[in-house]
Amino acid sequence: MSRLLYAWEFGANLGHIGPFLPLARNLRQRGHDVRCAVSQTGPAARLLALEGYTCLQAPACVETPRAGAPLSYNDILLRFGYASSDFLLGMVLAWRELMHSSAARVVLADHAPTAILAARTLSLPVVLFGSGFFAPPRQRPLPNMRPWQAPPPGRLEALEHEVLAAINAVLRHFKRPMLAAVEQLFDVAEDTLLGFPELDHYAERGPARYWGNLSDAGVGNAPPWPEVPGKRIYAYLRAGTRHHEAALAALHALGEPSTVFFPDAPAGLLARYAAPHLVFSASPLDLTQTAREADVAISYAGLSTATSFLLAGKPLLLLPGHLEQFLLARRVEEMGAGLLLDPEQAPLDLEQKLRRVLYDAQYSLNARAFARKYENFPQHTVASNLVSRIEEIAAAAL
Repeated sequence: MSRLLYAWEFGANLGHIGPFLPLARNLRQRGHDVRCAVSQTGPAARLLALEGYTCLQAPACVETPRAGAPLSYNDILLRFGYASSDFLLGMVLAWRELMHSSAARVVLADHAPTAILAARTLSLPVVLFGSGFFAPPRQRPLPNMRPWQAPPPGRLEALEHEVLAAINAVLRHFKRPMLAAVEQLFDVAEDTLLGFPELDHYAERGPARYWGNLSDAGVGNAPPWPEVPGKRIYAYLRAGTRHHEAALAALHALGEPSTVFFPDAPAGLLARYAAPHLVFSASPLDLTQTAREADVAISYAGLSTATSFLLAGKPLLLLPGHLEQFLLARRVEEMGAGLLLDPEQAPLDLEQKLRRVLYDAQYSLNARAFARKYENFPQHTVASNLVSRIEEIAAAAL
C-alpha cells in the first residue's frame, strides 16, 4: 500500500475530478491511500468526498492581469504566480507541506505545475495526469499557443526567461539543480497524455504516447429526455460560459427535444426559456448514457465531454470560453466532427451552426469515423494500466 497525493491546481468545475475518479477507485481497490489537494472544494465534495476520499484545499493564486492574451504556457504561468520568485516560493512551501502531511510517495499532478516543482524540491516522483494542454511540447522556449498569430520577435524567449528565473530561484533556495529550460519542469517519472492525438491541444507535438480515455466516472443521473419527437440535443452550459443564453435561444427556436445540464442557471433564465421540448437538470448526467442516446452535444469544449461524444460518434457544437477550450474546439472542427463559435465574436450564427451540426450528415459521418478508429481501443484497461505504472513508480521510490 502506498500513500498517493492527487494535486489539482489550475482549472475549474468537474472536468478534472471527473476523469480522475475512475483512477482513484482503481487505486483504492488495490489498497492504496489516495489523498487529494484540489483547486475547488465544491466539486470535490460532490464527487471525491462523497466517496470517502480526503480532500484538502490546494494552494490558490488569483490570476494577475497582463497585457494581451496569453501567447504560451509560460505566459499563463506568469499570470498565476510565476512573475514573482517570492510568491512562487510561498506556493511551493505550501505544496511541500501538503506533501509532507499526506506522507505521499508519489504525486499525481493534474494541471499542477507548482506541485510538480514542489515535488522536485522533495525528490518525490510525479505522474503527470491529464490532457496535452497540461504538458507542453518539449521545446525551448515553450511554443506559441496561438499559431494563427505571429508573436513579436523575441517575445516567446522573454516569457521563457522570466518564468525560468522564478523557477530557478526556488530551486536555488532548496539547493536543488537548476533547469536550463522550462520544458525540463515536465521531465517527470511518467508523462501520462490522456486522450488521442486528434484531440491534442498542441497539433505540432509530434510523436508521443497517448494513453487513451478513462471511462466515465458514472456518477450522473440518466438523461431526462423530453417526450417529444425529433433529434435529441444535449447541452452543458454554465452561467459563466460564453453565449449560454444565445444557445438557449437557439434550442428554444429549434424545437428539437433537448436536455440541458445547467447547474447554476438563474431561475429567471429557466422561466424565460421554458418549453415542452426543453428539460433542465441541475445535477450531472451520466455522460456515457447521454452520449449514446443524444444526436448532438453543445458544450464549452471540455475534454471529457467532447471525447465521450466523439467516441459515441456524435458531433459537437462548441462554445469555448478560454484558450484551452478554444484549442480543443479547433481540433474538433479540423476533424470535421463539429463547429466552434468564436468566443470573441457575437453569437449571430449560433443557431445556423447548430442546424448544420444537427442536420448535415457529414459532421455525423466524421464523428463516427473517429469512433470507429478507436472502437477496439480498450478504454476499460486504461485505468488498470495507469495503476500498474503508478505502482512501479511507488515501489522504486522506496
